[in-house]
Amino acid sequence: MAKDICAATGERIRKLRRARKWRQIDLAEQSGVHEVHISDLERGTREPGLRTLSKIASALETTLSDLLKGL
Repeated sequence: MAKDICAATGERIRKLRRARKWRQIDLAEQSGVHEVHISDLERGTREPGLRTLSKIASALETTLSDLLKGL
């Protein structure tokens, strides 16, 4: 089940990033999270920590609760 949550979270991050027409490097620069880490998160191969998700949510101008809503 954890893999399903990781994959769903990654898909949501990718969708929000693409809506801004950002590349992964753009999100990395805005969030302070390394580009490789973002790639791993979007592919669902890495479990995100709350601090990381908070940084990403802030960069994407959303809340942590909206990022995780429905997962």
